[in-house]
Amino acid sequence: MISILPSPIKFICGHGAGYDNIDVNACADRGIMVSHTPGAVDNATADIAALLILSCCRNAIAATDNLRIGRWKNGVRMGIDPEGKVLGIIGAGGIGRTLAKRMSGFDLGKVQYYNRNRLSEDIEKEYNMVHVDFETLLKTSDIISVHCPLNAQTTHLLSFKEFAMMKDDVIIVNTARGKVINETALVNALERGKVLAAGLDVFEEEPKVSEGLLTHPRSVLFPHIGTYTNESRYNMEKLVLDNVVAALEENKLITPVPEHRKFFQ
Repeated sequence: MISILPSPIKFICGHGAGYDNIDVNACADRGIMVSHTPGAVDNATADIAALLILSCCRNAIAATDNLRIGRWKNGVRMGIDPEGKVLGIIGAGGIGRTLAKRMSGFDLGKVQYYNRNRLSEDIEKEYNMVHVDFETLLKTSDIISVHCPLNAQTTHLLSFKEFAMMKDDVIIVNTARGKVINETALVNALERGKVLAAGLDVFEEEPKVSEGLLTHPRSVLFPHIGTYTNESRYNMEKLVLDNVVAALEENKLITPVPEHRKFFQ
């Protein structure tokens, strides 16, 4: 699609933190610069991640469903406490760091993270996060929350091999992009009991959701509501318009995608 855009187009101002739906390299080749809306989505998306973590720990959705059909808590799996658990965050951008802040009140044993670039010592100290390599995060985390962008390197970042490395009874949460996790591998890990519970706000083929996830009693599923609040949508739309104004009046972008930042330095 980029190849057929009219030649006068110089900017694309995206509405969202993720931009996997735009070929930013093809845009750069055409001299088209792309912006996104980081920061504006951090609070609401981190809130949903925290909600998914707690819902998985306490089996809250299954308990609610049980109550509605008159079974009270008969047959509902016993929950686990978040206290003392190790939270592993994959992708320590704004959302990942905000999640660490949100979860700091639950007396976790440790918050560790893996990121393509290690954070500064000051930021690690501010958010009480410890950097580890990817394999260590997989092997030692009780809860794994995914917050990395979707690209060629992160597609199916978590698949059969990675689930096999994880601790038994791990909790998996994803509010990033569905294709970061191989859903077939996730369903397999749930069915085998390797994964205690999965909390997902995003899916590989959304709005289609795999039958294995829909029918599994230990899956907590939201219809991609990470930024679905009045305040977040306002902040996102305002940032889009601010980028449009900057493009028209100053020939620049306020929040270019990481791949295009070099063009504005």
